[in-house]
Amino acid sequence: MNDVVSTTNGRIRGVHGGGVWSFKGIPYGADTGGVRRFCPPQPVEPWLGVRDCSIFGPSCPQMTVAQFTGQEMPATAEQMMGVWNHERHTGEDCLALNVWTLSPDDGARRAVLVWLHGGGMNTGSASWPLYDFTNLAHHNDVVVVSVNHRLGILGFLDLSSRHEIYADSGNVGMLDIVAALAWIRDNITAFGGDAGNVTVFGESGGGTKVNLLLAMPAARDLFHHAFVMSGTSHFAEEPDVASDTAARALAWLECTDDRGELGDLAVEQLIAAEITVRGGPRPVTRRGPRFAPTLGPSLTEHPIDAVRAHSCREVELVVGCTTHEMLSFVGSPDLWTLDERGIRAHLHDVLGTNAERVVDGYRGIHPTESPSSLYIAIVSDWAMRVPHIRLAEAASSAGGMVSMYLFAWGMPGPDDVVRSGHGMDMPFCFDNVERAPVIDGPHAAPLTNAMSRALVALARTGDPHHDGVPEWPRYDVEERPTMRLDVQPVLERDPLGEERRVWDDIDDREIGLRA
Repeated sequence: MNDVVSTTNGRIRGVHGGGVWSFKGIPYGADTGGVRRFCPPQPVEPWLGVRDCSIFGPSCPQMTVAQFTGQEMPATAEQMMGVWNHERHTGEDCLALNVWTLSPDDGARRAVLVWLHGGGMNTGSASWPLYDFTNLAHHNDVVVVSVNHRLGILGFLDLSSRHEIYADSGNVGMLDIVAALAWIRDNITAFGGDAGNVTVFGESGGGTKVNLLLAMPAARDLFHHAFVMSGTSHFAEEPDVASDTAARALAWLECTDDRGELGDLAVEQLIAAEITVRGGPRPVTRRGPRFAPTLGPSLTEHPIDAVRAHSCREVELVVGCTTHEMLSFVGSPDLWTLDERGIRAHLHDVLGTNAERVVDGYRGIHPTESPSSLYIAIVSDWAMRVPHIRLAEAASSAGGMVSMYLFAWGMPGPDDVVRSGHGMDMPFCFDNVERAPVIDGPHAAPLTNAMSRALVALARTGDPHHDGVPEWPRYDVEERPTMRLDVQPVLERDPLGEERRVWDDIDDREIGLRA
């Protein structure tokens, strides 16, 4: 079998291991530094000879996870969950992707799965140990692709009001992903993939990116199915707000909007400006200035409006999250000693004028729940579960084909209550529990079967149902069928419906995280 594959830019060499061929660090766009900063991605110059593609390419320069979320991940996170606190190798030549395939030269037309990494719109990469897709490709005979792209200030600094060359600078990070999808369309056949059957999937910030792609005309026809995990984006940044954020960054940098001056700045200065303008490290529940996709030439309407109007009619969609998403982001020790007054104070910072009515509504449903437990349930529904329901409602009402899940397997917290926090579903979805030994055990096999096969079934047939789960009807606003994914999967009708109805009169703009 030949380890060399020909792409539109030149030949590349991969490596074989774990039953699959992997090709890492394949460039799909030119270096984004210097005068190319804040501009749409440019094509790669073809190369001569055979390019070694045995290791990951650079990650986009970025702040650390702690600077983004306001809390450090445990030092054991990498060994126990396969995630990084900080990137190992960064650089502006970061437009690279990675491919795993059973065989690149057998003429097969395998379903293609494209992974978009988490980390909000500010951090992360496709290089984390957890994102090794050897097992997913090998056990399911699919082609898996993961993508690096620009993030934070480098991907979403809106300079459109300052110079025409920056007309779409507020979205270049998403345009990178569109360029990667175009590369996949043009090249994936050489890796044994089917360019006419592409599924994009992502968790957290990756789910947000999938949601954004649904609203981007340039991405239309580049993918056919979408799997949104624990991350939605209902609203892009308004141009006037994004322009003001850019002005703050330029003022801190003592920089004009001159193209040469912007290109000459040290990338470390740009990241420092991003952290400063955001107000330093802050909890993910606290809103504030951000560098995020902005309404403009490539994103002409808010994602939720696009879904309600048209964007899901030809894309089969799966939407879901875990039961207690925000457990992963409320690491303060005093959480477990909060009294009723304390949780109301905390939730006022998150929900503003809606805090009292929401707490009263949940307290009426759960009169004996501890204040800490009530807080976690409310902030998780506010941040994730309700926005995902609204996305599913929008797609269904517009005639789209959408299915919904709720991942319920979890671990006991300090109060001995079992909850499923943010990211708990990923190792099972990727068939990669060996990279996350903290959650391994006898439950792993049935959970992996339920979750990973749902993803693969969507990719192959446009429907997540498979013989390892009960019948899984499409989502609708009357019955609200939702697959509760646990060791024993169960189809539920409108799970936690009473809690959902507490939010009925609260506007979309008042719920959900803002990167």
